[in-house]
Amino acid sequence: MNVDVNGEEERPEEDDEEVETIPISKTNPEQSTSVSSSSKGTRESFASTEKSSSKKAKKTGRKKVSSILKALIKELLTDVPVPTSEENLEEASENEASIFLQLSNRIDNAKTKNEDASRGLIHSYFDFGEAIFKRYKELKPEHGKDGSKAIVKKEVRKAIPETKYSDEALRKRTERSKKMYKLFNSIGKERIARIRSIPP
Repeated sequence: MNVDVNGEEERPEEDDEEVETIPISKTNPEQSTSVSSSSKGTRESFASTEKSSSKKAKKTGRKKVSSILKALIKELLTDVPVPTSEENLEEASENEASIFLQLSNRIDNAKTKNEDASRGLIHSYFDFGEAIFKRYKELKPEHGKDGSKAIVKKEVRKAIPETKYSDEALRKRTERSKKMYKLFNSIGKERIARIRSIPP
């Protein structure tokens, strides 16, 4: 027995087919309407469409797909805490800050290495200049100023082959070594430790 929209009981006649009840809206599930024999054609077309779609579902394996879709929909409807833009900005700024710090530390390390290398280079020039000066002083009493310079120059050239340095490159190196020696010998070799870098 079905109830129509007005709330009256509707008795099916013997000729009529079984009556199907379809809810009108989801807002009031108690209220439903009856489909009478006048909408018989519509119901039959709906039933045939439903049967054909169920056949297609069986053929294409849509049951598996629909279960996957249901799981996907459920997953999509589940609330997942999304980080706010402020949290993203804080995280990004922390990463940037750490990158900046790392790069800054690299510069400091390179500078320290460069300063150490500069000091080492100055020490090397100083030592080379000192060796030249000491050899010159040894030869000066016997060979004089010009003679001792010529002898030292020949000894240096003999010790350092031309394949390593040309005459011009060796002359520049010797001159620079002499200057470094004169400078730091007058102010103190320990002052080299205060040097941070040297010009090329």
